[in-house]
Amino acid sequence: MQSTPHRTIVSRHRRLSRIAPYLYFLPALALAVTFSLWPFFKTVVNSLSIVNLSGRIVEFVGLDNFRELSASGNFRDSLRNTFRFTAMFVPANILACLGAALLCYRKRRGTAFNELLFLLPMAVALSSAALIFKAMFNPTIGIVNWILGIDVDWFNDPAMAMFTLVALGVWLDIGLDFVLLLAALRNVPTQLVEAAAMEGANAWRKFFSIQLPMISPTLLFVVCTNVKDAMLISAPVMILTEGGPYRSTQTLVYQMYLEGFKSGNYTLGSTIGVVVFLLSVVMLLLLFRFEKRGVYYA
Repeated sequence: MQSTPHRTIVSRHRRLSRIAPYLYFLPALALAVTFSLWPFFKTVVNSLSIVNLSGRIVEFVGLDNFRELSASGNFRDSLRNTFRFTAMFVPANILACLGAALLCYRKRRGTAFNELLFLLPMAVALSSAALIFKAMFNPTIGIVNWILGIDVDWFNDPAMAMFTLVALGVWLDIGLDFVLLLAALRNVPTQLVEAAAMEGANAWRKFFSIQLPMISPTLLFVVCTNVKDAMLISAPVMILTEGGPYRSTQTLVYQMYLEGFKSGNYTLGSTIGVVVFLLSVVMLLLLFRFEKRGVYYA
């Protein structure tokens, strides 16, 4: 017969072994609650209230802030610019990253050097890259106008300022997206590609019939992250254009920064933040609906 103290120690050890995994999880949960869940909850509450300059809630007003925001011409400009940037950036970035991955997925002499070139943007800080692009697109001393032989004032032309933001966004995102798509292409079974080649399929046919369906899960992930990045763009706008000229590059998150941090209008800043969140969720849900029809899982 085992003694009672021994059984008590064994029972206590079993309870601790069951609790231990949750104890390891607590630090991560505390960080998530402190820096993600609580600020999000606070933002939602502020968007439904009037908040003073001290950050204290004065009055609960429900959806009045959203009605006032929807009637603002400044907000409509920011909304239109955000969707415009997303519509330009996502296809451009996908084509650039996919094209780079197709150039490098076959291992040849010099492939490692090409991969390094496409990975270099990951080693450059966003602020440094923005300043480099600001010098490159400078209308007087910039290399872009000199190479193209044109005279375009990129940052003061409403029709062209957005292109500088798109170009910077593609350059910043190409590193990680290139790695993901390159890995997906190299994981396509070579037997399928070789069998298609033996049947007389050309490069385009092999890509659209075999490679593209096989990498579609990775491609969907890249598209989702690109949409998220496009909806949250603010730092490049802050450094390159400051929302100008004539608010032609002012995005929702940059307006949120202006209202919430520069002007101290926490009510309007929180309301814009909730709108950005809802729009991002809706767009991602639409992409996930496409997953059931257009994504192939081997």
